[in-house]
Amino acid sequence: MRIALFSECYSPVANGVVTSVATLRNELRAQGHKVYLFAPGTRQPGDDEDIFRLPELPFPRHPYHMARPFPRLHFDFASLQADVIHCHHPFTVGRLGSDIARKYGLPMVYTAHSLYDSMAQNAKSPIVRTMSEKAALGVVRRFCSKADYVITPSRYTRDALKQNGIQNRFAVIPSGVTAPVASPGARERVRESLHVAPDAPLMLFIGRLGPEKHVDILIHMTKLLADRKLPASQANFKLALVGDGMSREELELMGQELGISDRLLFLGERPHAEVGDFYSAADLFTFSSPSETQGLVLVEAMLAGLPCVAADYGGPREIVLQNETGIRVPLEPKAFASAVERLLLNPREARKMGQSGMKRAERYSPQNMAAAVMEVYENVVRLPRRAQKPRKPLLPRHVPTVTDGRVKTPRRRAR
Repeated sequence: MRIALFSECYSPVANGVVTSVATLRNELRAQGHKVYLFAPGTRQPGDDEDIFRLPELPFPRHPYHMARPFPRLHFDFASLQADVIHCHHPFTVGRLGSDIARKYGLPMVYTAHSLYDSMAQNAKSPIVRTMSEKAALGVVRRFCSKADYVITPSRYTRDALKQNGIQNRFAVIPSGVTAPVASPGARERVRESLHVAPDAPLMLFIGRLGPEKHVDILIHMTKLLADRKLPASQANFKLALVGDGMSREELELMGQELGISDRLLFLGERPHAEVGDFYSAADLFTFSSPSETQGLVLVEAMLAGLPCVAADYGGPREIVLQNETGIRVPLEPKAFASAVERLLLNPREARKMGQSGMKRAERYSPQNMAAAVMEVYENVVRLPRRAQKPRKPLLPRHVPTVTDGRVKTPRRRAR
């Protein structure tokens, strides 16, 4: 099958959507399918001949870039002979994919990786929270109405879209996750570079340091744990934060004000190929985001054998089995601190959760994702195409037209 993927971001941008799209594309290609990709950005060293880059604009105060408004293709798309178009965002690039699907009578699938109204709710500006939420809902509703199928990574995401009045064919397909690979001797080498003693507990967070991730909860959690009388073997714990974002400076200042800077390791954004080393060096994974549609890093942590302490919201509820592969808690520093302390004081229970997590995470394989997505593609190509309404030509006001050989001039409307 020939598949055209349209994404608002791709390498070198690092986030969950990029990882999911790249994993899907690689697996489909490994199965013998032809997969084209359209995304903003300049051509990268790793791009192949089936990746098409669109002109981009920087996104203010954000690591992402976006396509220029109303992007166009400067070649004959029909020559690719695509069977299906799969959009991963509802914005400029997604709209381009949707318009091309309409133009050539192709089926269009949309994966709702994010709940944009929920993301707007976490914005710092009250105006943005109010206006962006309504605008985001409108954009998503209109885009879903154009799709022949909507894929969601969790039941939570599907139900949220339905509650917002979106009616469509839905398929719940979790994003596939490749097990992180640690280089030989990574645990000892990383700990030594971070000045973490071999027997000191190391907690790990991986993700963007943005307001929607609520990493401040983990900072306050660290302060609570530092004030508790932990046994000597657990008292020298540290929290490593891999990632970057607009909240980093604020979080670092918070750590200084709380007097725990020595326990916080801000490591910045790292290439995805290196995160396996950090999972290997850690003892447990902490994740405070309440707005995840799935939570790919939780699956990565489980594949690495780490017990997880996660916010009891959204997609993580379907990944972390309570008291089996980790502990889900309310979005409160005290709740996070108590859960982490429990695992620090009970290493046998922590190891058991890590082992259970490794087994459960196997269901989130790239092969399972690709098989389920291919089933959607096969179903959607068999659907009858929607009748395309002919578009009326746009005429300037007061321009005469000819009808039955007579010239008619539109009347000017009274103001």
